Amino acid sequence: MELPKLNQSDFLNWKSYYFNYQKTLAEAYYIPLLKQNGINLSSDTKVLDVGCGDGGFLTAFSKLSRDCNGVEIRNFGWEEKSNPKIIIGDITVEEIKNFLKPKYDLLILRDVIEHILLPKKIDFIKSIKNYMDENSRLLITFPPFYSPFGLHQQAILKSPLRIIPFLGWLPKYLIKSILKLFNQMEKWDEIEEIKDSRMTISRFKNLMLECGLEICYHEQYFVRPSHEIRYDVKMRKINWLNIPILKEIFVSGCTFILKKK
Repeated sequence: MELPKLNQSDFLNWKSYYFNYQKTLAEAYYIPLLKQNGINLSSDTKVLDVGCGDGGFLTAFSKLSRDCNGVEIRNFGWEEKSNPKIIIGDITVEEIKNFLKPKYDLLILRDVIEHILLPKKIDFIKSIKNYMDENSRLLITFPPFYSPFGLHQQAILKSPLRIIPFLGWLPKYLIKSILKLFNQMEKWDEIEEIKDSRMTISRFKNLMLECGLEICYHEQYFVRPSHEIRYDVKMRKINWLNIPILKEIFVSGCTFILKKK
């Protein structure tokens, strides 16, 4: 599969580029992947994207379904629409139920779980599970923490540090010192969030087990689909790698489809 390439220079600003990158990623890779796994995407499919950001990924699904909701804890200044309908709120609080449907057919966590602090992960996943029934499917993607760019430095940092691999392996005090050296301390809170969330593959599988979710399908990548679209580096799967410690290091991204047990 060859994915389209997007150049930032072809867009008026970063916001437009990033929105279209997310939309392209969904249309070119994840929607076909879901369909290949027997997941129906029709006008009646109820879709919930938790941590939807600026809504680019969800917008691709809204072209197929007339019933798409997004939940985002921050206000990105979206244009008011009936579909997709994006709600500012926390999926773990009771009040959010007033704005959402009781159940969804497809739920999405795209590169979100690695931002959830370790003590809060179980409640977060269980809150999402509340919107599932036996026919629902949950799509989760994330970059493992100990992979070369598991600290999200390529997205968060603007200095040469963005291309330095394995920064996440360093202790906090050393990362902080390096950020000071490169005048990037304004990014510390974002970096610390990823560091304190440490989403590894083994921890993810244990978390799903504890929350009563079963893995139906998974992919692991040496080069993620998103990197082909953004950086013009050909996507590479690495599903044959089964040694746990090596997976944590060499798998740059994971895709999981889950259901309730």
